Amino acid sequence: MILVVILLNFSVYLAMLDEDVMKTSIIAIANQKGGVGKTATSVNLASSYAHLKRKTLLIDCDYQGNATANFGLKKQSKYKNLSTALRVDLPLNEVILKTSNEYLDVIAGDMGLSKLSREKILEPGSYNLLKNWLDCESIKEYEIIIIDTHPSLDLLFQMSMTAAHYYLVPVFAEADPFDGLQYMLEEVSLIKKSLNPPLFLLGIVITKYNTKNATHRKFHEYLQKYMDEVKITLLKTVIPESTAIASSSGAQRALISHHPKLPVTQAYLELAHELLPELRGVRQGRRQGTPTISEMPEEIDKLFDFEVQELEEEAVL
Repeated sequence: MILVVILLNFSVYLAMLDEDVMKTSIIAIANQKGGVGKTATSVNLASSYAHLKRKTLLIDCDYQGNATANFGLKKQSKYKNLSTALRVDLPLNEVILKTSNEYLDVIAGDMGLSKLSREKILEPGSYNLLKNWLDCESIKEYEIIIIDTHPSLDLLFQMSMTAAHYYLVPVFAEADPFDGLQYMLEEVSLIKKSLNPPLFLLGIVITKYNTKNATHRKFHEYLQKYMDEVKITLLKTVIPESTAIASSSGAQRALISHHPKLPVTQAYLELAHELLPELRGVRQGRRQGTPTISEMPEEIDKLFDFEVQELEEEAVL
């Protein structure tokens, strides 16, 4: 009798685990600073999950539409795009664009998003526009949803962060890597307090990393030390610098289908695996505190001051 009860409880536990795995997890890829590899991360992380046979939806919430263009979907997006869907409340399944991978669909970004954000900014509840639209049965088809956010703290960014369950911040080793990051986290703090308390920071991921560059190596070392101090996760996976990102984008394909064996492609797959255990739909229970950072740590600041000084001396010579 006791054995039967144990087996029944264990089967219930397994069912709960299975149900948890199948919850839809919405991840916003965010950094207001341009050129950090935000769209490349959105495209290739989504493609990596699709490669792992996780049903994935990529939402291009940037009116530049670079994520859309990466899959060669610009022409198809003329009438099937995010701005049209939000403006007239079209059902999600009517604006889905298919890719060559059966596990990956796209909702296109277009210039109409710029006009939409200006029109809706003063309307009550405008922050919830994307979140409310995604509250539908069709969304349950997807295990992973990636939102490529607009690199600005405007309504498009606020809508994305209000709709998301998680966010991921790409940075790379450059002068002032914290320029804008501080303000973005402050904005996210306001969104967490008033609109989306469960919003969870998955961590910081370093992109465009060159192991042969001494400055990059020092940056990684100092950043790890600083993130430990402020209790923000610096992900173990590092995305290497690679010209293959631009070439695959030009070929309108993701890295996994264009250059499957390159280190940069494998790095995005590793990132997908690293994040996967954290993805459980809306986080329940204890809320994550709001991560904050101050000004750039002195060690990193001096690191880039020295690099700039070297470049100026070379220019004089």
